[in-house]
Amino acid sequence: MAGTVMSTSDPRYYETNSEMIYVPVGVFLAICPVIVGTRIWSRMSNGGRLGADDYTILVSLGCALASGGIMLAACHYGYGRHLASLTPKYKYQAFKYFYLCQVTYKACLNLTKASILLLYLRIFGNTKWLRLACRFVLTCVIMYCIASVTATIFQCTPVTKAFDKSLEGTCIDNGHFWYSNAGFSITTDVIILTLPMPLVYALQIPNVQKAALIMVFALGVFVVITSCLRVTTIDIQATTSDPTYDIASTMWTVIEMNVAIVCACLPQIRPLIVRWFPKLMPAFYNSDERSDKHTPCSSSSSSKPYPCNGNRSYTKPGEIRWTHMNGGKAGQDGTNLPNLRKDDLEPECTLQDEKGLHIHRTVQYTVEYSPDGKAIQHAGASV
Repeated sequence: MAGTVMSTSDPRYYETNSEMIYVPVGVFLAICPVIVGTRIWSRMSNGGRLGADDYTILVSLGCALASGGIMLAACHYGYGRHLASLTPKYKYQAFKYFYLCQVTYKACLNLTKASILLLYLRIFGNTKWLRLACRFVLTCVIMYCIASVTATIFQCTPVTKAFDKSLEGTCIDNGHFWYSNAGFSITTDVIILTLPMPLVYALQIPNVQKAALIMVFALGVFVVITSCLRVTTIDIQATTSDPTYDIASTMWTVIEMNVAIVCACLPQIRPLIVRWFPKLMPAFYNSDERSDKHTPCSSSSSSKPYPCNGNRSYTKPGEIRWTHMNGGKAGQDGTNLPNLRKDDLEPECTLQDEKGLHIHRTVQYTVEYSPDGKAIQHAGASV
């Protein structure tokens, strides 16, 4: 079939698998810019500045968008249809765009890994062993990125033989190259996934919050899953006689690079997820939770935490409510205490400085009723 031209009367002439490219490209072209944009907005809205991890993920997003556009162009020239149904001009264009996508894919995937490692260095940089481990893995990722992109560009001699099969020349074994690339990708994904877990597990925070935080960092497992699924399709595309029709591996290539970007951004936009969907990732707890005596009153991602109240919610300044505190009931008649100071609204809070020193502050309230029915509140603080 590869060496012939298919007649238009052949029912296979109009068969196409292009939807395997159109669907994931369309979905992620809509999702990824929003996710990355939300990450940047989240950082800037809190008065922060963009770091190396943010700039790296922006470059990675650019590569992912370029890959999507390249594959849409390839489909326009017949990628997804049977090779025998394509004219020589369309074959040339389809293979050329597929070749270009291989370059942007490898750059995108490795830049995303670099962005995650740079994020770890910014968050956990004070821990020596993790800092050294991140720098070592980051060096390996950068070196491999340069090597793999170079090998992809010069996979054939002359270079144009990679997409013009009629030329004389030699090419590397793409099957072995793709397998080795997938092996490195999965290995580094697993390493990056497990690097921060010991520190996250050791955090002195409530178990529910710890589980939510571990879940955020563990979302990279979806990248590992997509990489493994892609491996199962590599041999098909590497050995098929109809490479423009058997394109399952290309579909997983598109999915893998975009899922990696989404997972890399989720830890950064967690504060917004907490704000918009507080039930999914609870960030505020009261002080009578039995599993943790020293319960922080706010998420560590917030520079100006709101004070806790006793019903496991949070109360903003100016929205004072009389609630259950410190294991006792008071104010059951719904009495408001308008004279409470802002500092008095934090029944239990934990502060931590850069050296890891914890300062635990507890405020206890007592209420007395005078003969005329007015409530008199007393507050005492201990550190």
